[in-house]
Amino acid sequence: MAPIEEKATTVEVFVNRRKLELDQTEITGAGLLEAAGFQGQGWDLFKLHGEGDPSGGELLQATDPIQLKNGERFRVIPGNRTFGA
Repeated sequence: MAPIEEKATTVEVFVNRRKLELDQTEITGAGLLEAAGFQGQGWDLFKLHGEGDPSGGELLQATDPIQLKNGERFRVIPGNRTFGA
């Protein structure tokens, strides 16, 4: 009997409106930041609930496991932001 081949899964998500294709459906917050090209720990990652989410999104920690689904949207902003200060 031949071994069963595992089908590769590609997931398309958007980080700061830029499409990102990943070959995995589970990743940590830090892993998603790195895959999107954000270096270091000075970034905050938010999961958006649709394009133009008025809430600003849900803050995800670097160690949080994220189950990725096609079309999900994320926002990355500097962690040292001082908006309105």
